Amino acid sequence: MRILVTGANGNLGSKIVEYLLTKLSVEEIIVGVRNEQSEKAQNYKEQGLEVRVTDFENPETLKIAFTDVDRLFIISTFGDYETVMRQHTNAANAAKVTGVKQVIYPSVTRAEGNDFFLAVMHRARELTIIESGIPYVILRNNWYVENELGTIQGCMAGAPWVTSAGEGKIGWVYRPDLAEAAANVLVAEDHKHENKIYELSGENLTQQQFVDTLNKVLEKDISVLAVDDASYEEMLRGAGIPEAYLPMLVMTQKGIRDGGLESTHSDLEFLLERKATPLKQALVQLLGNN
Repeated sequence: MRILVTGANGNLGSKIVEYLLTKLSVEEIIVGVRNEQSEKAQNYKEQGLEVRVTDFENPETLKIAFTDVDRLFIISTFGDYETVMRQHTNAANAAKVTGVKQVIYPSVTRAEGNDFFLAVMHRARELTIIESGIPYVILRNNWYVENELGTIQGCMAGAPWVTSAGEGKIGWVYRPDLAEAAANVLVAEDHKHENKIYELSGENLTQQQFVDTLNKVLEKDISVLAVDDASYEEMLRGAGIPEAYLPMLVMTQKGIRDGGLESTHSDLEFLLERKATPLKQALVQLLGNN
């Protein structure tokens, strides 16, 4: 069996490769990158891994990269709707043409009926894979604990935890858990996860509950400052956040407030075959490395 992980230079993709190396021989793992001259790509080569160029704007590179691949992990690309759907369709078509036996795709929580702004493109990308006819596994990942590191660092410097998410809950999840779960799916016996959709989330918590846990880890008394969306945007602008990022950050808060990242159930422990990492432990590990 040969497995290819696209986006292997990224945070999730590289972690998946780490876990795969504990389960498979280097000959069974292929890493897909846009730039094979990058430092990470060179490191992969030094480990004996085959590195292939996966440029989602260039279908020919994908057809070459996906040749003789049994299972393919497709990381999402970034951009506007037209761009990401073109790139994603290129990948799905290349997988079909080259005879990939299974596609694994990381999506977002409750993508099929979720109004959260990120869900629209993920829902469309899920359908592209499903309609390709290739056996699939969809991993609907909730919000990374790691997404909060910038805010946490600001709080450690004395700022309050500013939010307009109200009582909206998030099923925060530790990224290494998601990577390990994905690796387990990639190496599973044939047909075990065929055409399955899994929700991967942690415990549903409000912003205040997250900060309460953070305070225990840091032994601090960070306060939560609840504001409306307009005030939140203005405070971000005052903190020097680039104007281009402001709409997305405000939409994220609104989406959380409206329940877009609250999970109804989680399959994470089933795929991990162990307990998921609790938030407190995840924060201890993250902040110990920063």
